[in-house]
Amino acid sequence: MNGRKTSDSEDAVQRLLQGDEEAFTLLVRQWEGRVYNLALRMLGNREDAQDVAQDTFFSVYKSAGSLRDPKSFNTWLYRIALNHCRARWRSRTPELPLDDSIPESELRDGSGSLGSPLLRGTKDPVELRDLIRKALLGLSQDHRTAVVLKEYLGLSLEEVAQVTDVPLSTAKSRLYHGLREVQHNLVRLGARP
Repeated sequence: MNGRKTSDSEDAVQRLLQGDEEAFTLLVRQWEGRVYNLALRMLGNREDAQDVAQDTFFSVYKSAGSLRDPKSFNTWLYRIALNHCRARWRSRTPELPLDDSIPESELRDGSGSLGSPLLRGTKDPVELRDLIRKALLGLSQDHRTAVVLKEYLGLSLEEVAQVTDVPLSTAKSRLYHGLREVQHNLVRLGARP
């Protein structure tokens, strides 16, 4: 994570805890893209992701006083966002709608563990986007959470464990099994080695 962004966030959190409402606006600007991307990857739908991002920041504003350590703001924020994702997930029908309008700029380039080596032969960016999205949506909620936090948001395994409130060994296991399921889903969906 960018050191400058972290120190800016810590300063803004300190100011928010002291009642500075401009600090809240700054935090929203700094973190809304990451919260939206987390929700988008978890729920697979832009409208739901926008609602979750809005609900998350409303919760942050209401419960800012419960944050004890400004240095843990990012894990606290992601935990709130995941709780809103879970609530949204529970309120939906079992079949997740697939949003085909997710722009390429919001997707991983496929060069990391999600894209190797199964997608090397996939040249079409739309096909690549669709395969990865479908593979992710086929994961259990716990496995998808671990994969999204680690692979898309770049959190360390320790941070994944903190956000999901599980032991480090559980976070590692969920990530491992999630990545294996993604690879299995990609093969099932016709990804070419």
